[in-house]
Formats: sequence, structure tokens, C-alpha cells
Amino acid sequence: MGRRRGHDPRYARIGGTDPAPRRAPFPHPAAGGCLGATRSTRRDSRREMGIMNRSFFAAGAALVCLCMAQPLSAQFGSAVPSTGSSSWNPSGYDYYASSTQPSPSDLPSVPSGVPEAVSYELGPECESSCCGPWRLMPDWPACFTATGWLAGGGAANADRPASRFNGPLTFADRHEMMANQAYAVIERQADGSQGLDIGARLDLLYGTDHYFTQGVGLETDRTGAPKWNNHRFYGLAMPQAYLDFAYGDWSVKVGHFYSFLGNDSVMAPNNFFHTQSYARQYAEPFTFTGVLSTYRLTDRLTLLSGIHSGWDVFDRYTERAAYMGGWRWTGPDGLFTLAFGVTSGHELNPADFYGNRTLYTLVATMQLTDRLRYVLQHDHGWQRDYFAAGVDAEWYGLNQSLFYEINDCWAWGTRFEWFRDDDGARVTGVRPTNPIAGLSYAGNFYEVGTGLNWFPTHNLTIRPEIRWDWFDGVGLPFDDGAKDNQFVGAFDIILAW
Repeated sequence: MGRRRGHDPRYARIGGTDPAPRRAPFPHPAAGGCLGATRSTRRDSRREMGIMNRSFFAAGAALVCLCMAQPLSAQFGSAVPSTGSSSWNPSGYDYYASSTQPSPSDLPSVPSGVPEAVSYELGPECESSCCGPWRLMPDWPACFTATGWLAGGGAANADRPASRFNGPLTFADRHEMMANQAYAVIERQADGSQGLDIGARLDLLYGTDHYFTQGVGLETDRTGAPKWNNHRFYGLAMPQAYLDFAYGDWSVKVGHFYSFLGNDSVMAPNNFFHTQSYARQYAEPFTFTGVLSTYRLTDRLTLLSGIHSGWDVFDRYTERAAYMGGWRWTGPDGLFTLAFGVTSGHELNPADFYGNRTLYTLVATMQLTDRLRYVLQHDHGWQRDYFAAGVDAEWYGLNQSLFYEINDCWAWGTRFEWFRDDDGARVTGVRPTNPIAGLSYAGNFYEVGTGLNWFPTHNLTIRPEIRWDWFDGVGLPFDDGAKDNQFVGAFDIILAW
């Protein structure tokens, strides 16, 4: 194990789009490096975190009380269509395979026999305890809508690391309570069924999760320095801002948008688990900036193709464009889907030189019974001349998930993942104050977790989980570099508005 020359922790995550190697791009003003925080600094940081968390959860509690007290029609004088669905709705390829995507508080029920995503409809035993689906904001003119959610929770690490970082875990990366996402979506969905139509979408994310979706040239400058975020943990990101042109079976997105690769999502309501997989964090890009076309060739086959400026880059430093594309196929009975995606282009390496980076992902989804669903994902990526001329980097893995609908209000899920960082080029501590930030770990990462989703109302989701991680390779990535395994219990609460 050793510190990689010229390595930046965010650079390992997003795939090397920084213009120059650097250390700790977002240091705390008094941190004194990754390990140099004084007791006073740590105390001040925890006080700041406490203030932010209390404000976040107070707002969430107010919205919960509002939901329990009365339906939206009593507040705004307009009825909200009842979709009868309070669900976890994975994104991944499904997100771009459909010309119109529901907002988290307007999730449609899935037609029988065609399970686009697992859907858990609330039955009579749940209906009696909630006010039904509601939206905080009424529809705006020109078919624009404003929706979103609050998501926050905590993680408890059995090792109680001194730094309070949960090793290379992300999103739930701290041994404490965190206000992860105050998320807002302003959107006009494009409908090309009647001819040419133009839509648009703007996403804003405030909270601790903002750090993982920052784009070089947008939230940060080309050196990695923040443009408007100065807090150690909290900040604002704009992960999506695009126009959508739809005509018949065609749809074209132009702008800044989430990557369609893989099966997990940044958006909390679209994931079953609070914690993220290694594949989501270290194998794949989070966002693209470019043009993506989607064509529904048949009712069962959808094609995607486009160009982008690089992994998690808003303003690219060269004129080179990268390719992205894929397809999604649904079986005749609608119970099996297979999705393939690929991206290839020149990306920066730690030595500040360009080398071709290629990644493909394959996701198979099988509805085994009316209540049981299985998802298998494979990622394989590599970059030429990553460390030096002729010295490449490679990463790959398998991710398996099983989801079971217990009843109308509860669902259970489990996940097992193997991720191979073959050359120690990907997995590290993402935030600069993490003690393992910038360190490399060549070897095999494993994680197994299980958890529940509880839907007490149509707008409220509670997600407890437990997770065990272990590492077989060079180095000790857990407990501030002291252990090769860790056990974490985590939960979060999502309130869609």
C-alpha cells in the first residue's frame, strides 16, 4: 500500500478529469491536512455538523406533521391524483429508456406483468395511517412541476474510528448523523406522442451528498477548488440541467445529466439501500455533459447513443469528445430485462496525461415471482497508460441484489458485491480529510448487506440496513487504516414532497 503519485481522492472516484494532480482539494480551513485536525477543530466541526443536522431534521419533521395533518388539497385547494404507489424505483437504464419519468412523489403503479421496477402499493392497513400521496407545490404554468425530497440518516461503525470516517464507504461515509439530501427538481416532461415537444429539467442537491456529484468546471474550477461551497461537509450541487427534445419514438437530451450506466442512483428515493455499492462509487461516472439520444426501436428494445465531455466534467479542458451508448431489451413476458451500456474516451491520469478509458456495464433484472426480484450487475473498466506509458489500470466486479415484497408496507432486500481494484487505481477515501484519502488498495473488496424498506405513508420511506465489508489485498482500508474489515449499521428517512 502506498500513496499514489499525484493522486487526488476525488480523481479516483470520478475517473480522472482533473486538470492537474493535487492534494486535498477541499481542506477544512483549520484541518492541517488529513490527520492534522486539532481537538478544537474537531469540536468546532462537530458543532457545525450538529447545527446543520438539527436544522435539516427540523424541516423534515415539519413536513411529516404537515402530511399527517391534512391532504394537499386542503392546503392548496387542488386535488392531487392518487397513484396508489409508494415505492422504491431504481433508475439506471430505466431512467433514459422512458421519455417521461415520474417525480418521486408521483410514482405510477407498474402494470401487471410488466415490472419496470419493484412497486409496493399501500393496502388498506397502510391507507388508514396516512393521508395518501401529496405534493408540496402545485403544478406551475406550461406544465412545469416542482418536486423533491428530504433524506437524512446516520451510520454506526462497530470500530468507532477516531476520524469518524467509515473507510471507503460513501454517502453514509461518516460514523454519525448526516443530512444527506435536500433535493429539488423543477421539470417539464417532454411528450413526443403528438409531435415535437420540448422539456427541461433542473436538479439541485444540498447536503452532505453534494460532494459526490460535483462537476469540474461547475461546482469546482479546473484546479478542483470550490466555487461556492466552503463548508467542510455541506454544500450545493447542480447534478442535472438539460433540455429534452421528444418526437415520436425519439428523445434527445442536451446538457448536464446523470450517467445511465449501472443500476444505482444518486437520488435517494431511487435506491433500496442507504449505502452505495463499490461499483456505483468507484467504477462508474456520476454525471455526463453532452448529448444523449434515445430511440425506442420496438416495444421491447430501446437504443441509446451520444457524446459527452468526460467523467463528471462540466467544462472539458480539451476538444476531445467521448462516446456513450447502450441498449435495453425486455423479454416477451416483461419479466426479464437486459441492459448494456458503454463509454469510451480519453481521460486524465494521475500524471496529468490523457489515456483512453473504457467502461461497460451489464445489468440483468429478473422478476422471479410476484414478490421476488433479482438484479445482477457486472462492471468492467480499464484505462491505458494510467500510471505511466504501458502501465494500465483495470477494475471489474459483480453486484447481486435480491428484493422481496413482504406486504403492502414492508420490503426486504439483500446485496452481495465483489469488486476488484486490480491495480489500486480506484478505491480510496473520497473526502480529503479521510485518513485513507489518496491511498491505493490493490485487491478484492467484498460487501454483504441486508435491510428493510418501510412505507408508513405514500411519501415517507424509512430504510434501515446492516452491512459487513472486508478486503483481501494490499493494505488496510478500514478503521483509519488499521483493519481489513468493518461492520456498519445505517438508516435514513426519505420524505418526498
